[in-house]
Amino acid sequence: MMNFKLTTLLITLLVSVSAQAGLWEKMTTIGAQTVKPSSEYLIETAGWNIRVYEWIPADNPNVRCMFAAGSQKGGVACYSIND
Repeated sequence: MMNFKLTTLLITLLVSVSAQAGLWEKMTTIGAQTVKPSSEYLIETAGWNIRVYEWIPADNPNVRCMFAAGSQKGGVACYSIND
């Protein structure tokens, strides 16, 4: 019975910490504008789930940025748009 109570307490603690992390994120970004990417797509690769997001920064319309995300670390790259 003691094992059950301890397990229940640990699960409750983990759920609480996880919920607080989401709450902290919402509190620290309150008022921040959400911008949809101009393009998002998947890249077909063997064994990896690679997602790419592209956008034009609001304060620099002459640049396009891309973010690649997957199972491993991703990163941002920006380049000039030549008209």
